[in-house]
Amino acid sequence: MSEGIDALINKALSWDKVSVSKLITLIETDPLESLKVLSRIPQRPKGSHVIGFTGSAGVGKSTLINAVATLLARDNRSVAVMAVDPKSPITGGAVMGDRIRMKDVPRNVYVRSMTTREEESLPLKAVLTVELFERLGYDNIIIETPGAGQFSTRVMKAVDTVVVVLMPGAGDEIQAIKAGMMEIGDIYVINKSDLPGVNLTYSQVLFALNSTTRDGWIPRILLTNALSLASVEPLVKAIKEHREYLESSKLLTIKRSVRKSLELQLIVNEEVDKAARTISRPESDLYKVYEEFLSGVGSIEHLRERIRKELLNELIK
Repeated sequence: MSEGIDALINKALSWDKVSVSKLITLIETDPLESLKVLSRIPQRPKGSHVIGFTGSAGVGKSTLINAVATLLARDNRSVAVMAVDPKSPITGGAVMGDRIRMKDVPRNVYVRSMTTREEESLPLKAVLTVELFERLGYDNIIIETPGAGQFSTRVMKAVDTVVVVLMPGAGDEIQAIKAGMMEIGDIYVINKSDLPGVNLTYSQVLFALNSTTRDGWIPRILLTNALSLASVEPLVKAIKEHREYLESSKLLTIKRSVRKSLELQLIVNEEVDKAARTISRPESDLYKVYEEFLSGVGSIEHLRERIRKELLNELIK
């Protein structure tokens, strides 16, 4: 098995898409076990540029990412795209299927969809996949988060550059402004700029930002039409400028530390969740205490103490 993993890693280091996909499948299947595989891939001295795209459904994030990835790839830069989709409650699959909308990307662009629960905008498997892409040496890593709202603000801890995508005339965008999206973006893009109301939306975003700075960086506000590569070129230029700013201000190192801290937090959460699933099985002793509580015999405090004890026992095994 060890030799098979080593061969898989060697092919993935040459950006063989099938091998990269197999490694990501290992991460999705068991994120905690995949840490052993990740540790066998050396860290790169120069990290990737991790770019996060967030915004409400329907604003054109996938088409815009397709254009950005295409333009970045023209500079002979390798690009990995991970579209995090809401999980279907019926099939368990990705609802949006972003890979369908990103089928025309250049050969040096890798695209992968990943499911998540509605309340979990960036699960551990997504953050570990970012680390995999970094270790494999991709120059640019793009993450698309599902929807927009307060729970999506985790993206600012996982990426170097946050791109908030809006569109004219959508009431959801005003709600996004109120929900804190104006507090996380490094670049604000009003996509579908050929639609009526673009000037009003631009003014609203400008007013909401109110001369805000992000560690000395003044957030950009851009108009794009994702169907036109020429219209997206200023966005790619702004993304590169933000990377240069992070490097010159030494903020890139801090960003990497924040992402590692998030990864550690999610690993701990996954360990606890795994232990909780184990001790709550019907055959466990704890389940009997749980049934007593449901029947009105046991107390909630007694159940709580047993849960804490069983969790601790499971975690130290």
